[in-house]
Amino acid sequence: MTAAVPDAVHPGVPDAAHPCVPHAVHPAGSDAAHVVYVEDLLADLQLERAGLPGRDPVPAARRARQAAGELADLGLSRFVAELLGETAPVPAPASVLDLEADEDGRRASYEVWCAEARELTDEVWRWLTERRRAGAGQLPWWCGESALPLPHDSVRRLAEVTAPVRDLSEIAAAWARPTGLRGSATAEYNWRWLLLGKGVLGPPLPSGALSGELPPLNELITLLVGQARRRGLLPPAHKVKVLRRPNTPSMVMPVRLPGSSLLSLPTAVTPVTVQYLQHELAHLAEHALRPSDAPLVERWTFDPLRSEGWALLLEHLAGSTAFLARLGIDEETAAVLASFYAEEERFSRGLMAADLALDTGLAGCRTSAEALDAASAVAAATGLGWAPELLLLRQTRVLHWRSYLAGYAWRDTVRAELDARFGDGDDDGNSCGGGDGWVDRDEAWALLRSALARAGPAGSAAGFLDELRLPGPTPPHAPARTARPGSHEEAR
Repeated sequence: MTAAVPDAVHPGVPDAAHPCVPHAVHPAGSDAAHVVYVEDLLADLQLERAGLPGRDPVPAARRARQAAGELADLGLSRFVAELLGETAPVPAPASVLDLEADEDGRRASYEVWCAEARELTDEVWRWLTERRRAGAGQLPWWCGESALPLPHDSVRRLAEVTAPVRDLSEIAAAWARPTGLRGSATAEYNWRWLLLGKGVLGPPLPSGALSGELPPLNELITLLVGQARRRGLLPPAHKVKVLRRPNTPSMVMPVRLPGSSLLSLPTAVTPVTVQYLQHELAHLAEHALRPSDAPLVERWTFDPLRSEGWALLLEHLAGSTAFLARLGIDEETAAVLASFYAEEERFSRGLMAADLALDTGLAGCRTSAEALDAASAVAAATGLGWAPELLLLRQTRVLHWRSYLAGYAWRDTVRAELDARFGDGDDDGNSCGGGDGWVDRDEAWALLRSALARAGPAGSAAGFLDELRLPGPTPPHAPARTARPGSHEEAR
């Protein structure tokens, strides 16, 4: 069952260091007991990072410093240092952008955020320059963002990914109209509000509800987690605890694999909350299905291309009106949401393409002023009038954006493999019609679970595709064809 944990500290904020005092590093006993200890230690580090108490009364940070030798032997030193906040900090504004409904309030909040970003410009530039200099060897500089080694094939795909920078102002303006947001500046200081899709279903009713009703968050979590369990993506005993905070992005953290996980979500339900939940449940399943007998370091190592591609595959199911209907959403609202999700993907991919373009442009810059000029040029191409400081700040997560962009292509390859093996649903290549597509077949989900459970080199993006391509029985009624671009799948 899903449990709510209210008012937790943001999980991205590292804990303060605890003084080191003598303590038993691990219980006496077998190697297996030692591995369990280390894994429990990692779990408590994650809990402490989320502002929650660990299960051991001794602070996990203190225990981690005592266990430095064991963690180094397992290849987890850098990962633990990252959890402890001991690696080089990533420059970021301290304030959170206020996403309240009042436009003047959002404008003021946005100005505070931009002012902090301007103050960070030189720090961000130094951070990027140092990493580019350190990564001047065989691997791209952004590989240094990962605490654990990346598979070579995935590094190649991430390095080769590219996309054109598109004018996104038309989508942003279309999203703004139902809210009554004013003027051309909408695309600048309201873009986050728009990206959350709060205006998609029209203005609020007098009751405060949207004109198109969405399920309450608790109900939505229960429905989607239950759906994941029925497909075998979450073991029956795996616990899901939810951290609910306003105006925060979604994320998932593994805790005591394969026993439980933390899922972070905003308190309010917006159209993208359905996607957020699907996306994060995919990450949660990837953690939960990791084999318990795999080496510990492999159980905590994930290929970012496979992880994001798999999450995008599950998220894409939310674009089906049949899927949305099963959540109790009426037909008219479901049609609006499905259209919005397609627009949201184009919008997000456009922003990530801008990030990649700026990454390329920064290679020729020598000063922070030149970096801002490069960011201004890229921002202009999006039509959003984006503050260059904010675009520069996004460069600190360029590995993440690359993983998404490459993940879209990887996702489409996986869909084509599944369609060829199990069928794509109906004659027009759109399984939203509810007819025998791969999403309706237990064999397809069994194959996906098998691919997700692979660890080590076999758990890479390439290894996942290898698993899907292994010879196996094909349903006699399944046509050997691939899905057409832009098609949607239905979820049971």
